[in-house]
Amino acid sequence: MRAPGAAAAASAAAAVDLDDAARRVVITGLGVVTTVGETTAEFHAGLVAGRSGITRWKRMDERICSKIGGDLGDFDLEAHLARAGARYPEELRRRARKLLRATPLSGRVTAAAALQAFADAGLAGDAGPGTIEPERIGHVLGGHNLTTNYLCENVRTLDDEPDFIDPLIGLMSLDTDVLSVASELLTLRGPSFTVGGACASGNLAVLGGLDLVRAGRVRAVVVSGATVDCDPVTLHGWAMLDALSFKSFNDAPERASRPFDARREGFVPSQGAGALVLETLASARARGARIRAEVLGASSASDASRLTKPNEDGQVRAIRAALADARVDPERVDYVNAHATSTPLGDAVEVAAIKTVLGDRARRIPVNSTKSMVGHCLAAAGVVELVATVLQMENDVVHPTINQEEKDPELDLDFVPNEARAHRIEIAISNSFGFGGLNSCVVVGRAP
Repeated sequence: MRAPGAAAAASAAAAVDLDDAARRVVITGLGVVTTVGETTAEFHAGLVAGRSGITRWKRMDERICSKIGGDLGDFDLEAHLARAGARYPEELRRRARKLLRATPLSGRVTAAAALQAFADAGLAGDAGPGTIEPERIGHVLGGHNLTTNYLCENVRTLDDEPDFIDPLIGLMSLDTDVLSVASELLTLRGPSFTVGGACASGNLAVLGGLDLVRAGRVRAVVVSGATVDCDPVTLHGWAMLDALSFKSFNDAPERASRPFDARREGFVPSQGAGALVLETLASARARGARIRAEVLGASSASDASRLTKPNEDGQVRAIRAALADARVDPERVDYVNAHATSTPLGDAVEVAAIKTVLGDRARRIPVNSTKSMVGHCLAAAGVVELVATVLQMENDVVHPTINQEEKDPELDLDFVPNEARAHRIEIAISNSFGFGGLNSCVVVGRAP
């Protein structure tokens, strides 16, 4: 027989557990389209194998200095849908073909990643027990200036044959079109908006989605890191800023992205998209959804500067604020997915920031760079790299940082050089830092 008051105590404990589950935010869906893999399984396998997805640009103005990148210009939607097998209901396949057939590259690739995450979360099937009403699912898209190459193409057409520009350019050149085409495909009727933060856009979108779920404004949210369809003017401008790799590796593109290596000379831009589904732990359990990981916290911090130069103080503040939001002591972090763009100054400043936050712990844990293989997915980078982080966490492995050929004596952390290794990750941080002093960090933990 229970002691007096035991039932009340048990009821109170259950209420606390329920309240806790209503506040905690988990990842129930993952999706990715990159040059290393167009599904999460292909992506993870390619990363663990150390396979580079960097090539010469296939259809880019030959006058630009940097000839290399992660090129998805040949993305084939029909072949991509076939890869998914039976995971997508036929109705969704039909709608994807209709909606995306004439959509510019950014919208097609981003929607494909969002569809993967939606299906992975168990939300793409027929209505039934545990489904979430469309009005309770939001969509936050990370990215801006997503369709500049499409705009450039239409400008060239305007010069030659004005009447042959795309009549829908006034709609499809907008970043919101990339957001809305995925929302229409998946029937997402909750709060929907874009978040722009240069190369930190993906992480900032995760932060926005996290806030929506925590506030109870939605039951679930799709977070998309959108593909930037790079245009030749921007690429040439970045090269003239000395930000891109092109001096040594135009003829060896797979060796160009080399974070932390002594011969690093600039980042390698890449087309790619990632997507997540976030929802409360209570919602995921009620649906019987597979929980991939838990988002423990996230934060951002500004340098109050318009320049491209990275700032250690801003990065330190962002990482510390994310750990504080997650209520995680730095001593508990056992893996870092670094922003690590392969720029001489950027990598050095980030290593200094990691060491400042984690102290001696920094030298005892793996710190790797997904960009060494995928390249820099620009606005999508934060989400793509968070997907990589979760996949490594699930599989008890850390992928290599490839092209580690010449050690930089100033950078003395464990960068997982060239080969994957077994490693159990309990708590990870994923960094993203953008031009204009935009710093961000997301903290994730193993699935509860």
